[in-house]
Amino acid sequence: MNLFVVDGLVKRFGALLATDDVSLDVAMGEIHALIGPNGAGKSTLVNLISGLLAPDAGRIVLDGRELTGRPMEARIRAGLSRCFQITSIFPEATVLQNLLLAVQAAHPGSLRLFGRADAALHGQAVALAERVGLASALDRVAGVLPHGAQRQLDVALALAPRPKLLLLDEPMAGMGPEDSARMTELIRSLRTDMAILLIEHDMKAVFALADRITVLVYGRVLVSGTVDAIRNDERVQAVYLGTETVETAA
Repeated sequence: MNLFVVDGLVKRFGALLATDDVSLDVAMGEIHALIGPNGAGKSTLVNLISGLLAPDAGRIVLDGRELTGRPMEARIRAGLSRCFQITSIFPEATVLQNLLLAVQAAHPGSLRLFGRADAALHGQAVALAERVGLASALDRVAGVLPHGAQRQLDVALALAPRPKLLLLDEPMAGMGPEDSARMTELIRSLRTDMAILLIEHDMKAVFALADRITVLVYGRVLVSGTVDAIRNDERVQAVYLGTETVETAA
């Protein structure tokens, strides 16, 4: 049974049809990747799912609950959490302070800003740091962490509400091979507790992680299928102009 369903989403900006009858689904424990060339409509679709934009038509359902038309806060409470392309950390706060604030947001009224935390909430914050590989960096100021570690912290913040569906928007952006490999392993480890919708340009990571892939072109779904099916699809190769991106990731 599918945990998350997008059905027939349409979004227009004047004469531009940015999202044209897009449908996809994600099962519990599945990593479903969304790929496409620049201008394919991926950002618009992600903003529709997360609630930053309202669709002109279509439905969004998570675990049987209708999310269409609901504000971002309601979607988070329903179990949807998003990591943005640009990190949303508090750069002048420590890693622990960042995590305590995220835990507080999931438990309003339980923590004073940068004050003493309830022991249980403090434990949750430390556990989040451990899960993303930042247990040794709790007292470090977030803004001086290497880029890869900042992205790990960003994932930890998104995990604080204990999501059912985690929406990862280009988590490997700006990373070198070592950081990308570390993030790939982190994402793989998360699937035991949630479904993941992954938007990513790093095809090596996509092919390593995804159970299924949906290819978006000009706002429409070109094809959706398994990694092998997408890797060998001539239409997908044409979309990427037969470049090294698809071929070398095989």
